[in-house]
Amino acid sequence: MNAKQAKYPQLRFKGFTNPWEKRKLGEIAKVQGGGTPSSSNSEYWDGGINWFTPTEVSNSGYLSESNRKISELGLAKSSAKVLPVGTVLMTSRAGVGDMGILTQEAATNQGFQSLIPDEGVPSYFLYSMQQSISRQANRLASGSTFTEISGKQVAKIPEWIPTSHEERRKVGDFFANLDNLIAVNQRKLAKLKELKQGYLQKLFPKNGSKFPQLRFAGFADAWEQRNFGELYKKNLERNKDQFSSDRTISIATMRFKKEGNGAAEDSLVSYKVLREGDIAFEGHTSKRFAFGRFVLNDIGDGIMSPRFTTLRPTQDMPIKFWKQYIHYEPIMRYPIVNSTKLGTMMNELVVDEFLNQPVLVPELSEQQKIGSFFKQLDGTITLHQRKLEKLQELKKGYLQKMFC
Repeated sequence: MNAKQAKYPQLRFKGFTNPWEKRKLGEIAKVQGGGTPSSSNSEYWDGGINWFTPTEVSNSGYLSESNRKISELGLAKSSAKVLPVGTVLMTSRAGVGDMGILTQEAATNQGFQSLIPDEGVPSYFLYSMQQSISRQANRLASGSTFTEISGKQVAKIPEWIPTSHEERRKVGDFFANLDNLIAVNQRKLAKLKELKQGYLQKLFPKNGSKFPQLRFAGFADAWEQRNFGELYKKNLERNKDQFSSDRTISIATMRFKKEGNGAAEDSLVSYKVLREGDIAFEGHTSKRFAFGRFVLNDIGDGIMSPRFTTLRPTQDMPIKFWKQYIHYEPIMRYPIVNSTKLGTMMNELVVDEFLNQPVLVPELSEQQKIGSFFKQLDGTITLHQRKLEKLQELKKGYLQKMFC
């Protein structure tokens, strides 16, 4: 290898100085496709052989149990092959380049060109090259109905790898440990979010009851039914010259958009002012919010597009409580359904109808207790979210520095 061909990663483990070499994937792993037994023959299915489909593989690290299993007869009557433990599954059609590592023997359908590493090529080292392999595979993939890459094309993909088996092992182990740490934090974050959903269900009344399932000590009275018009009023305040574009609020994320939203400066006078504690209706529907949603401004005074409807509290109300309550779909579903109409791009709120809708409200001190509880829980969730994001950024940086 001459000097021009030599490649060295920016960051290496101590003791390794040799240049990396360029090798084709087919030279360091056997490329294996998959297959599907006939779905009409029940004898081919519900056997003991794991059989993966691409939807089960999403850069998910280790893979053990599949959703479906095939029988020995199904394996024999298809082009599927049993892949050994350590095989790196790689999706090869209709979503090319997702990977996972087998921890049990398994077969796949034809949506894979999987990599069975040669001796001296650790599975996790190969898996850690996913970003580069996927990028090149997607460039090579083609097709009119869906994109696909063949096994022969995968085998020709070039990658820079260490000449030392030990360096490959160290790099693979390093990313395996880092991915495990990321996975642990992902699970913690998911559990915290699940915990919050459980508390929302228990601390807010449901099924027409005026009593929540879970109360703080000292609170036993029924929640009082009020109309929204007793709590909120139309907000007609316009910007005029109070705020510049850097105080533009994104309703979707409840964040200030320092760069504005592209509106001309002379149009900002028509923007609505959104004070802290005000609520805005965001009429785009989603799986979670089938009819639209309300969001509460807890970031400070600013301005928002005039196409959104905004309401202002009629009295001092604990922001920490109403941020959760006004956004909680099981509570807000019926008031929103009863006071919205379909628009050209999103649902539109009929304010007068909404202000006549009933809602259950606890006494002020209970609002404060509930709000403080959720603020603390949200703070914990945010801390774990930031930690996870930092770990993901750390991995991205190491991938750039530890591979050529």
